[in-house]
Amino acid sequence: MSLRPHITFLTRLATFLPLFATIAAFGQQSAGTFRIAGSVTDYATGEPVVGANVVAYDAGGRPHGAAVGADGRFAFNCPTKAATLRVSMLGYRNETVKLVPGRTDYDIRLREAPSDVGEVVVTGFVDKKRESYTGATHVIQRQEIENMVHTNVLNIIQLQTPGFEIFDDIANGSDPNKIPDMVLRGRSSFIEGDQTNVPLFILDGTEVDISYVFDMPSDDIESISVLKDASATSFYGSKAANGVVVITTRPTQAGRLQVNYSGNFQVSIPDLSDYRLLNAREKLEYERQAGVYGDFTGSSNTDVTNQKSYYEKLDRVNAGVNTDWKRMALRTGFNHIHNLMLSGGSQDFRYNVSGSYNSTTGVMDESDKQTASLRINLTYGDMNKLFFQNIASLTQSDSNDVPYGSFSDYVSLNPYDRPYNDDGSLNSVLSFNTANPLYEKSLSSYIRNTSGSFIDTFRVRWNILKGLRVEASLSYTQTKSEGETFYSPLSQQFNNTIDANKKGSFDVSNGTTHNLSGNAFAVYNKAWNRRGGDASDLLSLTAGFNIESTRSESHSFSALGILSDKLEHPSMATGYAESRPGGSEDRSRMLGFYVNANYIWHNRYFIDLSFRYEGSSKFGADNKYAPFGSLGLGWNLHKERFLKGSAVSLLKLRMSMGYVGNAGFSPYQAQLAYQYSSSLQYNGGIGAVPVSMVNPRLKWERSLKRNLGLDFGLWRDRLNGSVDVYYDTTNDLVMDISKPAHIGFTSAKENLGKIRNSGIELSLRGNVLQRKHTNLNLFLNLSHNRNRIVEISDYLKNKNAENEANATSSLPAAFYEEGESMTALKVMRSAGINPANGKEVFIDRDGNPTYEYDYRDKYVAGDTTPAVQGSFGLWMSWRSFDLSMNFAYRLGASIYNQTLATKVEGASPTSNADRRVFYDRWKAPGDKARYKNIANRETTPPTDRFVATEYALEGSSLKLSYTLPDAFCRRLHLRRVRISASTGDLFNISTIRRERGLDYPFARVFQASLTVNL
Repeated sequence: MSLRPHITFLTRLATFLPLFATIAAFGQQSAGTFRIAGSVTDYATGEPVVGANVVAYDAGGRPHGAAVGADGRFAFNCPTKAATLRVSMLGYRNETVKLVPGRTDYDIRLREAPSDVGEVVVTGFVDKKRESYTGATHVIQRQEIENMVHTNVLNIIQLQTPGFEIFDDIANGSDPNKIPDMVLRGRSSFIEGDQTNVPLFILDGTEVDISYVFDMPSDDIESISVLKDASATSFYGSKAANGVVVITTRPTQAGRLQVNYSGNFQVSIPDLSDYRLLNAREKLEYERQAGVYGDFTGSSNTDVTNQKSYYEKLDRVNAGVNTDWKRMALRTGFNHIHNLMLSGGSQDFRYNVSGSYNSTTGVMDESDKQTASLRINLTYGDMNKLFFQNIASLTQSDSNDVPYGSFSDYVSLNPYDRPYNDDGSLNSVLSFNTANPLYEKSLSSYIRNTSGSFIDTFRVRWNILKGLRVEASLSYTQTKSEGETFYSPLSQQFNNTIDANKKGSFDVSNGTTHNLSGNAFAVYNKAWNRRGGDASDLLSLTAGFNIESTRSESHSFSALGILSDKLEHPSMATGYAESRPGGSEDRSRMLGFYVNANYIWHNRYFIDLSFRYEGSSKFGADNKYAPFGSLGLGWNLHKERFLKGSAVSLLKLRMSMGYVGNAGFSPYQAQLAYQYSSSLQYNGGIGAVPVSMVNPRLKWERSLKRNLGLDFGLWRDRLNGSVDVYYDTTNDLVMDISKPAHIGFTSAKENLGKIRNSGIELSLRGNVLQRKHTNLNLFLNLSHNRNRIVEISDYLKNKNAENEANATSSLPAAFYEEGESMTALKVMRSAGINPANGKEVFIDRDGNPTYEYDYRDKYVAGDTTPAVQGSFGLWMSWRSFDLSMNFAYRLGASIYNQTLATKVEGASPTSNADRRVFYDRWKAPGDKARYKNIANRETTPPTDRFVATEYALEGSSLKLSYTLPDAFCRRLHLRRVRISASTGDLFNISTIRRERGLDYPFARVFQASLTVNL
């Protein structure tokens, strides 16, 4: 493994060390101090508020303080000229305590302030209190992130947010280099592969790519706000069709220098529990019954050869050969993740610097990934006056993919074959002339990828007058990627290549993207006090604009002719492949203006109005600009007199509707494009031909989102949650439409199509046990989504028929039809296997039995989207112990069992297969079997025999933590030490028996963690 990326990262980190030392000086103590101590406890429960910051300031404004330990105590050297103590803790109201001359011990009690944390929605523009917020959102706090096994951020969002779905990828399993597909409240576009169905991700106000979120360390995150409906996503109207995920990193805090370290050490073990393959004796008998060796009655040369082959294999079986091929490419993965954070500063200047390193070793040999990142958050000023902030991050990732085939290549090998000869050399040829994949694995082939990103966001906030402030931000993002794939000239894929100058290949690619975006807005707040109480009427106005420019380019080429297995550089190739170099260049611009008005009356009724007008270069010249807007209404019923004094602490009814857009398309889809061709040279010039048709009328996809929600809390929010019902319609879908061939194009982009998503979501939280030393919290998330195609183009209808007519696979093809779901599962009806001859009997559209399969007789047998899905779990604390458990479930999805179609009934007797191929297939007249004749080798067309309803439960996360006693930590001069043991992806229980992890296996993760606060 190359040390180059690690050395590069450490070199970059070293350049910032002088800065760290300078910043740390702000936390040093000054002369003229006295020792002060005390305790900080919860006002209601009397429990210690561990981690609270207690700070006093000297005459120069420099902070002196300490954090509250596990026993609830604090102690530090306080400046003699300090007048007050300031006590702060996330989730509590800030407390200011006046210092009394001669007094050195203080007992401070903090009151909870839910509106400061859990009741604040971070929108990326203006943060809003949930009590007066009309949008459908879900907020994930720091504590919830810490209670989970250290995994990628996307899995955290899925387990905590109803409606956020990551598709179950049974092919790629736990491949560390595969980013999963995901949606929020269903798919809103037909176009795939261009992130048109992926939510918009915002990190500290800057738009980031999904790959960045996949790699970022969860230790840096303070909160995650998932915005779902039109009111919640109003500030992102032009890009919010798929929802918005706003991630906020940990803020800066004044005080002395604090050092926090967390280390996670993981062991990944391949999970092969879903594989039930034939052993050597069963596999050989299956081959015999399938007729591979004839009927053993003939005397021709072919019959004799077949019989000889059979008895040779039988001798091996009798000798005990039973190779478990599926483990030959696997290993135990050892992963380690480290995060180091420095924070502190004065009241005016604060800093937060974090560096992380993640090394992941995949469970397949030669698959791994290393990611290093550095983040610097500097703030200067007072949020109530003039405030500056700059957040810079640098990330680099290096990965290796498997170059020697997929996991399925090993699973299909016959167990009676030996991988090695008696002399230890590789067995070059296996049964049925199958190549030994271990030979491919021994070569120098590789697949390497490197990516890096730099993000810098500068923000300024100025409170000009009371109630009036302006904010502005400027962000720059640069991402780079490089890929190199080398296949040795000795690779089996070149066995049929005669010319030595064409054996061996290099594929090289690289790409760079630059994004510059700016945003400026003004906020005016006006409050009215009534009856001498808190402000009960509030008007909030926001107006601003944003601008964005994106430029990306890529290059690629292929080379052939590598004269040696050890020549691992493109310059060693003898020539280029017989294809032209590839590449692209994309540019796009966006400009938008927005206004938002929010009015709260009597702290009970509120209205939220938003309007956005935005233009993009991605659309036609006649429709570059489009309006987006939303209306939200809310009613705080718990503020009404008839609910005062009751057990209801929160009861808010809200509704919203509005238009949002989708801009995740190619920049040139509406423009006329040409392609030069070397075959069109004439008189020293070169000709070009048009490859895409101009459409000046092409306009934005727009989604009309409607949402009705209810937020509730009982018994001082001991039980709280929300229910949302939504109904979304996406109009003017950008789709291909058929064109007459005589105009030079067979298809072009048009706005023709409509999709509808509707559903219900439930989020439930409960603190069911709250004692002095014991707490128990439970949660449940549930979502139900149904998708409908309202309108599609003739081009897609014709494409459906073409795909079906040309299909040779035993798996169902995608089929889109008006009135049906985009995830509908369409197959032909089956009457089962005829006991007389072992053939399958189909049912046509008229209900008649037939042996003829006709794709036009397909019907909707179900939907691959679960009827209900979500997660549930608990968090429990007892004294210094914490226990968390998280589970995910999927109920009611119609799944086409690929294992039955390809490894049981569609299995080839020359490859290993599922055990059911031997025990459950038809063998003789009169057999009542589920599967066709064991000797039948035809591809089985998709029928409802292989459709089953899935009910699945996954053990996603289990974590036990222990916080060491404060007295022990003080002896080591530490503030806090926490150790944890956890496991992830512990089990997967499903009503469907199928193989999972086809190209890359799934893995179970066992983790030990250490957190140290200095």
